[in-house]
Amino acid sequence: MANTFFDSVNKEDTFTFIPWEEQTIANDFMFSKVMSNPELSKELLRRIFPQLNIEKVEDIEIQKTLKNYYVNKGVRLDVYVSDEKGRRYDIEMQMTSNQNIRKRSRYYASMLDANDLLKGKDYDSLSDTYIVFICTFDLFGQGYHKYSFKNICMENNNILLNDGAERLFLNTEGTRDDVDAELKKFLDFVKGREVEPDDFLKRLKQAVEEAKTVETWRDEYMTFNEIERRGFLQGEAIGEAKGEAKGRAKGKAEGEADRKAKDISIIKEMVLNGQISEDTASLIISNFSKPSLENEQN
Repeated sequence: MANTFFDSVNKEDTFTFIPWEEQTIANDFMFSKVMSNPELSKELLRRIFPQLNIEKVEDIEIQKTLKNYYVNKGVRLDVYVSDEKGRRYDIEMQMTSNQNIRKRSRYYASMLDANDLLKGKDYDSLSDTYIVFICTFDLFGQGYHKYSFKNICMENNNILLNDGAERLFLNTEGTRDDVDAELKKFLDFVKGREVEPDDFLKRLKQAVEEAKTVETWRDEYMTFNEIERRGFLQGEAIGEAKGEAKGRAKGKAEGEADRKAKDISIIKEMVLNGQISEDTASLIISNFSKPSLENEQN
């Protein structure tokens, strides 16, 4: 997250709806639902960070909202999870290439730290944090499957800051022999390539198919797609009157209260039309109405 809920929207081109039944693990909404399974999220983290020897994951939260209490910006994370040693991980699925991902990763890390401090921790007891973006493109263009970043001394690269923060960008388009076979298989699976599945990939595939049968998840997906579609069309209409680029920017910059009111109105209309249940609508409104950065991220 992170992203918008759906990478089926190309904001520079047209709105394309992809049915829930056709989505894959590469969709951020699908990814977050599948990763709510502790065994699957643990195995994924073990493949990404084999050196950490992760034995157990705890406190999995999907589409978790963290609020910045000093400015009107929050963030919604795709998958937020801790391990048995208290290390915290944010895992994001990213299908849209955007250079702001670099600074988003910085902001996400700062929000995780701020969330720790709000719980009464002091600086020395801040948890180690790992921000992971799984990208279906090569953000840095160097052919690596994995780009890992830690803070080091520029004058002597052998001196590490050791501040407990790491940011990592996975790349499904990697060409180098830089990761083990298990992680590469997962990246190929995300990209939709034919690959000999191991047990983990078989379970992932099964989880995706099972997710497609969960009616409440489908309703959430449909609702947010409808909100995205209407927001996109509204930006188009403004663009025709005041210039396309300016119009879309204005559509994205609507006041927070006005945006929430419009979103809730759409959801209520879908309830009246019998498209979703009242229970599902209540669940969506309680989650979607929280502050987030998702309108800025993609």
